[in-house]
Amino acid sequence: MKTVKVTSKSFQKLCSRSLVGRKRVYLTVQRIIEDIRLHGDDALIRYTKKFDGVKLAPKELRVTETEVSGAYQDINPEFVNTLKMVIENVNKFYKKETRKSWKIMDGDGVMLGDSYRPLESVGVYIPSGTVPLISSVYMTVLPAKIAGVERIVLVTPPNKYKSVDPHILVVADLLKVKEIYKVGGSQAIAALALGTKTIPKVDKIVGPGNAYVAEAKRQVFGYVDIDMIAGPSEVVI
Repeated sequence: MKTVKVTSKSFQKLCSRSLVGRKRVYLTVQRIIEDIRLHGDDALIRYTKKFDGVKLAPKELRVTETEVSGAYQDINPEFVNTLKMVIENVNKFYKKETRKSWKIMDGDGVMLGDSYRPLESVGVYIPSGTVPLISSVYMTVLPAKIAGVERIVLVTPPNKYKSVDPHILVVADLLKVKEIYKVGGSQAIAALALGTKTIPKVDKIVGPGNAYVAEAKRQVFGYVDIDMIAGPSEVVI
């Protein structure tokens, strides 16, 4: 653990944000989004090779049923049972948060109320790394399913074997997500927002990510809805 004294000169430097770094992220993401808009799958494949070190053909972008079924062979069966229990508990919680439409008639015969309707499609971004963020899968997918969203799309970066972490695939399968793509970074956000030949666009994008993913969500807001622009994770004791 790194100890920093609030009275030290380095403390203010630690707390400050680098505007130079933010500008670099902004410009990089801007170029990527425009490239995806103009060149679609070709740009998507090019960036996947550049950033993830994997060369995929267009037909390899989407996860197959065989890959999903094979993922169950790579994880502990007890873990699957635990996942089912967790999903059931989270599902109960989110159902309590469901908003319901209502209407009333006033004395003059005027109808008043609120009407809630589900979006047609939602894209879920799940980061990849040394530890799969499986909780992000059910915490983002379940609210969409409970709301009645018909098309839920999950995107996550591929590993060096051209596959996706089996834990993420199993959770997605338990949640009945049928559309999963091996793409990550700001290029994945651009594809969800603008659409490509392989990945049709969505109405809303949710899920965590790094600075480039967050910036991409900020820049595509307006083309699509987003959940939020999350800042970096920080813990101070």
